[in-house]
Amino acid sequence: MHLIVGLGPIGGNIGARLAELGRQVYGNDFNADRVRAWSEETKSAAGSDLTAVDWSAVESVHIAVRLADQVVSVFESLQKHAAQPLTVFVHTTLAPGDARRIFASAPDTWRAFEAPVSGGPQGARQGSMTIFLAGPAASDTEDKLLADISGRVFRMQSYGQPALVKLLNNALATYNLAATARMINLAAEHGVPAKDFFEVIAVSTGRSWMSDNLIDVQYDLLLKDLDLLRGELGSLPAAGLDEGVEQAILQARAQLGADSAGR
Repeated sequence: MHLIVGLGPIGGNIGARLAELGRQVYGNDFNADRVRAWSEETKSAAGSDLTAVDWSAVESVHIAVRLADQVVSVFESLQKHAAQPLTVFVHTTLAPGDARRIFASAPDTWRAFEAPVSGGPQGARQGSMTIFLAGPAASDTEDKLLADISGRVFRMQSYGQPALVKLLNNALATYNLAATARMINLAAEHGVPAKDFFEVIAVSTGRSWMSDNLIDVQYDLLLKDLDLLRGELGSLPAAGLDEGVEQAILQARAQLGADSAGR
C-alpha cells in the first residue's frame, strides 16, 4: 500500500495515478471534504488520522504538503505511528537549506528521498511529470514506482540539490511568464489588441511553455518558489534586457559548447 500524505493538486493526483494503475493507495489529509472527494474518485480508503493506517502494509509514503514546517510535522507523525523502516518520498518543494535540515533529521532506518516535481497537477495525474531526486540508490522496486508516476527522473548527488534545480527552473519560468505578460500589455498600450498579439506569440519565436499556459498556470506557486530561491541565494539576476544581455547569451552558448565537447 502507498500512503499519500496531502491530497492537494500534486499528492491527490499522484495517488489517483497509482490507483488507476491498480496499486493500493491510502490517502491522508486534514481536510475532510478533500478526503471524501478523493476517496470517492479513486475508490480508495482515506482519512485524517494516521492511527487508522495499516502500517504493516505500507510500501511507500508520499508527502505532498505545502510548507517546510508541514513536512517536519509529517516526519514527526510518521516516527510516532510507524515502528518499522519506511520508504519516504517528499514531493514538497523546499528551500535547499530546509531540505538539508529536514532530511538530516530522518531516522537512519528510513529510505528517504527528496523528490520535488515539475509538471503540475496534470503531469501528476498522467504520470508524465519530472522528478528531481536525491537519496539512497533506488532499488528496482523504487525505480518501477518512480516510472509509474513520472516521465523523467533527474538524479542528484545530495539533499538540497533537487530543491535548487526545481527552484532555478521555476525562477526561469517566472521570468518567461513575466516577460510574456509585459509584452502583451505593451502591445495593448500601443494599439495592438492583446488577443491578436497573443495569437502571434503562439506561432512565432516568442512562444514558450509559459505563453502556451499563460491563462491557466498556477503563478502563485511560481511566486512562492521564487521567494524560496531568493531567500536561499539572497538575490536573483535582474530580469531586464539591459546591455549585459548579449554577453549573457554568448556566455551561456560558450558554456553549453564546452559541456558538449567534454562529453
